[in-house]
Amino acid sequence: MNLTFSKLTLHLRSVAMLLLFAIPALTQAQDEDLLFIDNTYVDNIKTVRFHLDGVLHSYPLIELNGSGKLRLSFDDFNDEVRRYSYKFIHCDQDWQPSSLSPLEFNAGNTIGYFDDYDFSIRTLRDYIHYELVFPNRDMQISASGNYLLVVYDDEDETIPVITRRFMVQEKLAGVTGRVMRPSIVDQIHTHQEVDLTVGTKQMQVRNPLRELRATVIQNNRWDNAVTGIVPSLLQNDAVRFDYQGQVSFFGGNEYRNLDIRSVRAPRTEMVSVTNEEDGYAMMMQADRPRDNGTYLGYIDFNGDYINDRFEELTLQLTQESQSGETFDRFDYNYSGDYVRMTFVLATNTKLDRDIYLFGGFTENQLKPEYKMVWNTQISAYVGQAVLKQGFYNYHYVVEQNPPPGSTKASDRFTYDYIEGSFDETENDYLALIYWRPIGGRYDRLVGTSQMNSNVD
Repeated sequence: MNLTFSKLTLHLRSVAMLLLFAIPALTQAQDEDLLFIDNTYVDNIKTVRFHLDGVLHSYPLIELNGSGKLRLSFDDFNDEVRRYSYKFIHCDQDWQPSSLSPLEFNAGNTIGYFDDYDFSIRTLRDYIHYELVFPNRDMQISASGNYLLVVYDDEDETIPVITRRFMVQEKLAGVTGRVMRPSIVDQIHTHQEVDLTVGTKQMQVRNPLRELRATVIQNNRWDNAVTGIVPSLLQNDAVRFDYQGQVSFFGGNEYRNLDIRSVRAPRTEMVSVTNEEDGYAMMMQADRPRDNGTYLGYIDFNGDYINDRFEELTLQLTQESQSGETFDRFDYNYSGDYVRMTFVLATNTKLDRDIYLFGGFTENQLKPEYKMVWNTQISAYVGQAVLKQGFYNYHYVVEQNPPPGSTKASDRFTYDYIEGSFDETENDYLALIYWRPIGGRYDRLVGTSQMNSNVD
């Protein structure tokens, strides 16, 4: 009898182990059509914001077992409430699915649902605003590293509507970095270089050249990230990532600012402001190219945007408010209106290549809907975007053929012709240090450092 029981126990353990290692393969097969980048897949979803809870302008980075949380919010132009679900996919440092099963990195449920939503109030364009804060009691994270947050319409869980990258770190490595002028002569006036020093005293690193890697991103952009950086110098209890020209970025130019927090009196100069059935429409005063070799510094959000409104709603004691309506619904998340914004870029002559709007609101991608169109009547490029009231950053970038063998999305466009690139430009940088011990099954994120090009 004991022998039979032992055989049964062994069989059950074998089945459990088989399922444990089969889950990642099944998950990967189910998500073959996913883009492992920040992306919105459907037209009815607008204004996707993802940041630290309580810090609107921040990296989606939290500490393992820490108190920090992340907040995802978006507006849905559908008339009816949808049952949106979400899940996490654990990734390696290259943003490919890791070998961990959900049971190994998620201490809660494998699928969660959006329960926090409400309808817009007193807006020309009706929408439903959804919010999610995690980790929460249903979805908890138990391993560091890279993650992809995937949001599905519950009507069809095979089709994603939103994906967003985020990181979870365990503070084992002390990371210091500096942003400096490049050592390569051809890049001195157009680029910025990042050097890193990583303390490894709290880690048992046997082979740093094999186990440690660094990634550096600029302004929360992944399209131009420098990844897979190998230590260049080994020291006692520390390693350095110090290369000439390898960890360098185009400085770019300060982002252009668009201030439409007020629909009655926008701070950005407009040619026209009209009131339409499904929102407001604005046309800006024409922008002009800045690629003239002269840098002009001013404050921006480094490509990000923040939603806000200046106008205060006139509150009336309606039947709705008498029944217990919360005043939280009167903030900009539910009362911000939408604007069909027309951008104008006066170049006088048409270029032999395409121009795109680019920034946080385009998800730092060259998207067809943000392609500028040449207007012969005004000798300028014109483009449109549907934007919620707020303060936006944007660039005009020019499409180009990437160098042979390049896989970087940022190599598909250039700052030449319109914006220019300067070493003086103020930019944010985030360094990520990954550690996969010999025999380890996933890339642990063991240290980070946030830097600014204007701060020594």
